Amino acid sequence: MPVDDLLSQAVRVFVTREPHGFPHLDPNSLEREFGSAAAELRPRLEVLVTEVMALPSPGEDLVAGTRTAEAIMSERHPELGPEAIAALGSYYSYCWH
Repeated sequence: MPVDDLLSQAVRVFVTREPHGFPHLDPNSLEREFGSAAAELRPRLEVLVTEVMALPSPGEDLVAGTRTAEAIMSERHPELGPEAIAALGSYYSYCWH
C-alpha cells in the first residue's frame, strides 16, 4: 500500500511538538494547515491517536515500549509514512512517561 502523504502530513501537524516542545494534539494547526479538509481529516486522526493510546503500557522500558507501539502502528497502518508513525510514537511515549 502506498503512503498517504496527505494523511501522514496531517498526523504530523495534529500530533506536534510545536510550539511547546512537548508532544500534544493541536486541532488549531490542523485547521490552519488544511482549511476545510481538516473537518474530514480530524476524525481519522482522532481514531489513530485513540488506537495508539489503547496499546498496552510500555512498562518499565519506555523506549522499547514506544518502539513496539510504533511497529504495531506501522504494521496496522502501512498508509502512514515513517514521520507520522514517529509522531504517534512520540505522543504515546510522552503520555506514558
